[in-house]
Amino acid sequence: MSATPTRQKKTLWLYGIIALLLIITVGTLISAQNIKTTAQKDAEAAPPDPSTIKHGDTVGNGTLIAEVNGEPLITLTGGFALYRDLKLDDSGPDAALLNEALTAMGRQGPQPARITEDTYEALNNLLDSLGYAPVKTDQPIPARYFLIINRAGVVTGNPRATGAIADGPVATIAEGNKTLSCTGTTGRLTPEARSGQKVTVPSLGDTEYVATLGYKNTTEAAGAAGNSQAGRQANGAEGAAGSNLNGAAGAAGSTEGERILTLDVGDKADSLRGAVNAELTLEETPEAHLVVPSSALYTRDGQTRVIVLGPESSNGSKTREEREVTVTVISNANGKNAVTGDLHEGDSVKIMREKK
Repeated sequence: MSATPTRQKKTLWLYGIIALLLIITVGTLISAQNIKTTAQKDAEAAPPDPSTIKHGDTVGNGTLIAEVNGEPLITLTGGFALYRDLKLDDSGPDAALLNEALTAMGRQGPQPARITEDTYEALNNLLDSLGYAPVKTDQPIPARYFLIINRAGVVTGNPRATGAIADGPVATIAEGNKTLSCTGTTGRLTPEARSGQKVTVPSLGDTEYVATLGYKNTTEAAGAAGNSQAGRQANGAEGAAGSNLNGAAGAAGSTEGERILTLDVGDKADSLRGAVNAELTLEETPEAHLVVPSSALYTRDGQTRVIVLGPESSNGSKTREEREVTVTVISNANGKNAVTGDLHEGDSVKIMREKK
């Protein structure tokens, strides 16, 4: 029997690939986001007035979350922060973002990607409802009035204390989205799991998703998520709670619960039902190496060796020339070994039925 050394996706996975149990949880919490204003550096020169938000509040388009130096800090949903003050007739993606947010609030009808008098009127209606003075059309709309968040979310933990100068975030929110919650197949996540590691879900293809480490907290987390779904699967593996703070629980100061990983797989989550398997890459070699199976390795005279088989005979003989090669094992995982030595990609190696 022979085996061929191959390059395994340019890397060899070290220390094993941990199979994870994934439970789909729809509409729960995906990630914590630290809220800072675009003018945070200036604002940190003075403490904010009492915040208008508290733990459990929903934050979205038009939410007043704090007052800094007598000016409002209002959240808008969008893909990027406002990078300039906007004036009448200014156009661009930032103008479109502000108009779209005001339209989503019902303050105005659909508008072009340009700041118009209608934009000013809609904004001033919002400011008036929040108790702030209007912005005149001959004045720019201050970018520092707005914090842009990816999507509406829930405040986790108490917002920033008032009366003290600090450079911390005003508040921490968790954004709602479809996520996958991952625990180990034994019901516990491996201690080696970390945020930023890559996870593949075979039933979703070869895409690698970046995992975020968090905690399953069944008290404060459940309240923040508004979803008390939790349970144990029929196969006995522990399911992930429907309310996953994914790091936000720690920011809120609550007690850390069971460790979990969460993955944002987008709309692909809709195709999954119940528990599915995934693979977590704990560590990778820095570069590609030739890989041979453990069953091809043996030790003689204190050295690790393999037998490389020559080409098949053209006369039909099953006998093949054998060449012993000394190798150095760089790393190993799942019965495979990354090695260096006088081997070449495509070589056939002999599988050892017993050690010599």
